[in-house]
Amino acid sequence: MKNEIEDNFGRALQNLVVHLIKNAKKIPPPVLQGALDFENFAWPPLPDGTKRARLREIAGLTAAPSDIHQHFEAYPHKFSKGSYARYLTALRLYQEQLGA
Repeated sequence: MKNEIEDNFGRALQNLVVHLIKNAKKIPPPVLQGALDFENFAWPPLPDGTKRARLREIAGLTAAPSDIHQHFEAYPHKFSKGSYARYLTALRLYQEQLGA
């Protein structure tokens, strides 16, 4: 069965990584690996405990007060800021679902 909240987070994470690549920003390895795992459909079959641990790590590297958060706070384009806001919403909802 498809998990909409998980899928939304995966797409938002992939968009975040694409933005960082296009803007030549260093992508922390756990963030990149998470995006690749969603792209390769390797994330969904992971045990929930593994997902929780990896999600906590990704959140710590992408949400406030991380370097990535600071990058988006200073970024001048409204579209990119909106994309990051959608990522944060997807992250929060997925954290709530997993209890992370």
